[in-house]
Amino acid sequence: MHPYRILAVSLLSLVLAGNTGSARAAAAVAKASNGHTYTVTEGRDVEETKREALAGCRERGEDCQLMVWGSKPAAIAIAKSPGRTTVVMRDTPELARTAAMKECRKQSKDCAFMALYWEPGGEWLAWATAEDAKGNLVSQFYAYGYEREAEARQVALDGCAADLKDAAARCAVQTNWGAWTRVAVSSSSYTSYQLERSRSEAEKVAMARCREHSAPGDACKIIRVTENAGPRPQPATFDKVFAQTALARERAAQSRPSAPPRGRTLSCTNRCVNGSCVRTFANGHTERWEAPRVLDPFTNNWKWDTSSCGG
Repeated sequence: MHPYRILAVSLLSLVLAGNTGSARAAAAVAKASNGHTYTVTEGRDVEETKREALAGCRERGEDCQLMVWGSKPAAIAIAKSPGRTTVVMRDTPELARTAAMKECRKQSKDCAFMALYWEPGGEWLAWATAEDAKGNLVSQFYAYGYEREAEARQVALDGCAADLKDAAARCAVQTNWGAWTRVAVSSSSYTSYQLERSRSEAEKVAMARCREHSAPGDACKIIRVTENAGPRPQPATFDKVFAQTALARERAAQSRPSAPPRGRTLSCTNRCVNGSCVRTFANGHTERWEAPRVLDPFTNNWKWDTSSCGG
């Protein structure tokens, strides 16, 4: 069997099993002339995410411009001073905060750390193959580490076509996103490839296939490992740095229970039979009401709560 034939079947099953629709690997921030910003993280595609950020920004103001964008794992920090908004992307939350405040203070001492976001990142890969009329694989090209799916697809197709000698054959391409490892294992008589989520599994399968199909006495060895980047989890320090932002303080204020309304205090007298009560107010007004049952934590028994004056 042609060594590439096994490669093609293995690749097809792996790629079709992937869910490219779940890819979330881009971030962008756009700013309007009034200082409002719109941030998008975990977008599907860099160009698409840039358009989304601009569209969201235009709902908040005019003359929107892109401040930062990318698909690599990074922290996005925003700082503001009167008349200026600073946006930076850095590898860690701490570096992002420091850089945003440093850039802001170049223009003003009155700077506030406004917001912090995390973009987990991730990259696209594509593998193009071509078969002749007999089903033999006559060309293949693997492209990895791309920000955009369309770019990875085109590079793979171009590479496959460049090595294609059979005029009747056509290159087909499959794409995927995230953490994948491709391993090449070779002997003097055979080369095998394997694409897996797990590097150890890719090495294991590629090595086993090479040993199975190599000539007797040929030694197999790993000749290349290529790793397509997947998303990087939010760092443990993110929450600590985020707590320093104005956005965190605003969210905390919104989550606090509101204080009871200020006003006059109601006073009454209750006369009850079990849960059926009549309350009499200081002005002589009376009304009937049903008392709720509550658990007394001291006796561990249920009782009627007849203390209410309504309101």
